[in-house]
Amino acid sequence: MTEKDQKFTARAEANIGSHLPQFLHHDRQEIYSSGETRKADGSESNVVVKSRRQMLPPPVSKLAAVDKRSCKMLPNTDYWGEAIVWGPQNKVDSAEECCQKCATYSPTSEDDMSCNVWVWCGDKDRCKGSYRDCWLKHLAHPEAVNPATGPKVPWTSGLTGAVDMVEDDPKQVGGSERRYHVVITAQGSAVHWQARVHYYWYKKVRAQCEEELGVDCQMGGFTRILHSGHPDELMDEIPTHVVQPLQDRDNKGYVVLNRPYAFVQWLQTAVFPERYVLMSEPDHLWLRPMPNLMIDNHRPTAFPFFYIEPAKKDFKPLTEKFTGPLTLKQAESIAPMGNAPTLMSLKSLRRVAPTWMNVSKAIFDDKEAHEAWGWVLEMYAFTIACYMEGLPTALLHIKMMAQPPWDTKLWPYYLLHYTYGMDYNATTGEHMPGKYGEWRFDKRSYAQFPPPRRLAAPPDVVSNELVRKLIDVLNEATSVIPGWDDYAKTGIARQLWNGNIR
Repeated sequence: MTEKDQKFTARAEANIGSHLPQFLHHDRQEIYSSGETRKADGSESNVVVKSRRQMLPPPVSKLAAVDKRSCKMLPNTDYWGEAIVWGPQNKVDSAEECCQKCATYSPTSEDDMSCNVWVWCGDKDRCKGSYRDCWLKHLAHPEAVNPATGPKVPWTSGLTGAVDMVEDDPKQVGGSERRYHVVITAQGSAVHWQARVHYYWYKKVRAQCEEELGVDCQMGGFTRILHSGHPDELMDEIPTHVVQPLQDRDNKGYVVLNRPYAFVQWLQTAVFPERYVLMSEPDHLWLRPMPNLMIDNHRPTAFPFFYIEPAKKDFKPLTEKFTGPLTLKQAESIAPMGNAPTLMSLKSLRRVAPTWMNVSKAIFDDKEAHEAWGWVLEMYAFTIACYMEGLPTALLHIKMMAQPPWDTKLWPYYLLHYTYGMDYNATTGEHMPGKYGEWRFDKRSYAQFPPPRRLAAPPDVVSNELVRKLIDVLNEATSVIPGWDDYAKTGIARQLWNGNIR
């Protein structure tokens, strides 16, 4: 192992012990620009921390200036957000006036929310008691929100200030130099079959990409990081790197905590030609070729998750346990994302992975943060680690991945995430959230054994394109991968797919 690898490993593993939370609190140290550190009592500290320059918040991308006097109207659109001024107490006569009120709203301090979203109701018949209501709101990441839209929505909305939106179908930029390596993590029977289906569709979509774009296709190689500590029967079907799980005393049965540790181990020896990495998961299905969505070489691009809220009033004090004190602006620069799906440079991932692992363990061991963030704590850890390592705030690409049944249309998504249960009335086609439908699909039904071949398609009255596509792509993969009938009964892959696409 080289000296560089030894330093990387030491940095990654040094803080798994019980002293980690104290390190992440910076032990109440004052941090000087020279890098010298002192404790609050004036004594010197033997803990290595970053200099003041390094601890500044990550740089925010330079955005084009926006003339706040010009209001872009979005009719039949309703943005949600934190209410700053309530509509019933703020009646105005036009959408333009509501927009101007938002643009000229002045928070009383840097820790008060500014107005960047306005919503106005101007249809007297449909708005009824809400007629002329002008709501002034704040969203930390308006580009990461899908507003309610459609002819039944009586509201007109708009965004003020500069918003870094992403076009739905970006062009390939940089050709083969911007190729990315696809990585998924896996352990256990629940994701065993998912990994096989994921890899089948990765191979098929990549072949389509190469046929259409040739050398400009940016979909590169593939690795499954298996963090069970021992090989399985899929080693010859899916390119796989085996790593060790955390000891039981460290993960206490929370298997997801193995994920950041798995990346740390993989990065110690990983060798591949791509300079970028797409972190994905087994329950992501490829819908169409995806270019490298990063707009520069250093700023990550990620799918936003509405439930990752580091700057939320109740969560900001928890976030500060691991970052130190934050202004509201700094807290909001911590993007609402996890590690997957996320595109970033290999160089950035090497920098972030050890901190991601350390912060995951620290959150896991912190009773208050663990209870608040629960099963997504390592997602919080990842985005907090990106902030701590000084990465630019991620570009959020809400069309990067569809999540049926809540998303309904195929275009313009690249990935399909089948994490939510899908239940429908077979007669009316009505979606039945929280209830068992006459037609249903839920991956949790197949946690022990894979789904059978030829899953029943949703009834014709179900209009959700993505739900129908999900069943189609599952059925295609299970019809091509040999021996699936036996595999569905036993959970053991006795026949392997040779990688040929039909």
